[in-house]
Amino acid sequence: MRPLDFPNNIQIQTTSFCNASCGFCPYPETSRSLPMGTMDEALFRTIVDQLPGRGVVLLQPFLMNDPLMDKQIVPRLAYMKARVPEARLNITTNGALLRPAVVRELARLDLDSIHVSSNGLTPETYRATMGLDADEVLANVNHLADALRAAGSRTRLIVTALLLKQNRDEIFLARDYWRARGVEFFLNPLNDRAGNLGGGRFDAMLPFDEDVNRRQLLHYDMSGCPNLYAFLGILFNGDLVTCCMDWRRTLVLGNAREQSLADLWHGHAYASMRELSDTGRLGERELCRRCGENRFSIDQASLDDLVARSGGAEEGCDAPSASVRVARHLSAVQAQEPETFKLNLIRPGSGERVSGSGAHEGASR
Repeated sequence: MRPLDFPNNIQIQTTSFCNASCGFCPYPETSRSLPMGTMDEALFRTIVDQLPGRGVVLLQPFLMNDPLMDKQIVPRLAYMKARVPEARLNITTNGALLRPAVVRELARLDLDSIHVSSNGLTPETYRATMGLDADEVLANVNHLADALRAAGSRTRLIVTALLLKQNRDEIFLARDYWRARGVEFFLNPLNDRAGNLGGGRFDAMLPFDEDVNRRQLLHYDMSGCPNLYAFLGILFNGDLVTCCMDWRRTLVLGNAREQSLADLWHGHAYASMRELSDTGRLGERELCRRCGENRFSIDQASLDDLVARSGGAEEGCDAPSASVRVARHLSAVQAQEPETFKLNLIRPGSGERVSGSGAHEGASR
């Protein structure tokens, strides 16, 4: 498979810091063991100045971080928009730093979209899932929604959530809350970030009862990966990583301080990884092999079976289990608005393994 002449999907980590402590994210651990920092302006501009006219479709100034931790993120967004106007420019944030001054500037920038990672409504659930103040974040995001409308902005404001055991009893209330305010809402599945969620953390967050959870873990065949042919991820220090799953920086493919992006993209390190992918041997790399493991994806037949087995509770029998309650909600939303579900949260068929072609579809930060 031939790579694109130049990557069309680029993420730039302008800072490596995040202000949340999400249980579903490796950051709380990796931030204590790896060098951290903020990209200097010279390197940032050197990178962005290589992008105009190169066919970049999607440009995202975040990668394994919260972009609002970069105090220069607003002028940097403005610079990217001016230099690469043909690209869709997006950010994903937890919303805690959407202060009034930042909101005003974001409303003026007219980005393609702003995604807010939000995993609950109540203070208790917010603390349990993200370590943040729910009231503060909800107020910030509502303020942003109002500011975008007042400015006549074309920016899509999207709240995304993971389906977790810790938020399963209020996640559909969160959906209704945001939809009532004219904010898009998507629900995504959990994965263990290529094995980077250890110590039983992943299992403890799966939303159903244990016996049901085990049957919903999908394993991708990671003998090959499309990211190697179209995606470029650049860390704060200029290092290039294969993808957003490389939290521990195990597969660094060069540095943007030392070579041009085009030379790196067509260089030996990338060519070696693509050769493994082309010959079906990418699983020889531990990160890539583990990327295909432990991806929670609900089989439609299992969902239907759970709902069917809950019928007795409607007639005054024992109250349905948490798994059944969640299954009912999922089934109802699936029938009415299937576009709510993203990243293969509910899949139409069953099977132990699927092609690696979708392994990174819409991968989040």
